[in-house]
Amino acid sequence: MNSTSRLYRDLFTTICTFLVITCTPLNALAKDLTGDEVAALISGNTVEAIHVSRGYKITTYYAPDGSYIQLSKGKRQQGKWHIDDNGCLCKQRGGKGRECRLIVEDGAIWKAYKIPRNMMKQRKHKRDFIKITQGNPNKL
Repeated sequence: MNSTSRLYRDLFTTICTFLVITCTPLNALAKDLTGDEVAALISGNTVEAIHVSRGYKITTYYAPDGSYIQLSKGKRQQGKWHIDDNGCLCKQRGGKGRECRLIVEDGAIWKAYKIPRNMMKQRKHKRDFIKITQGNPNKL
């Protein structure tokens, strides 16, 4: 192989590598967490999240005993949390219904998705967990 052929081969390889890296959707690297991974991530920790569609901040402390305390839009709420059989994080407070979210690791953040009952519909991105802090430093 002459030097011109090697040059073209190396150029072709470089271009192909660049295209694969830049054309791969970022969410292709996302990973659905298992129930054990979700529990290890949040139990005994404080999660700072952003509501994706409305933009407000939510701070939640998930106690190891299955209770949680949350501060959202200046209101303090509390309830119970658990991981369901599908590995989703489920929360329930007061007389309200249970809400469950699939947690997905996507780079440096975790995304919470609402899973539709109708499997023909797409899951809906609800919150981004932007910071997770050990313990309850905010004394929620």
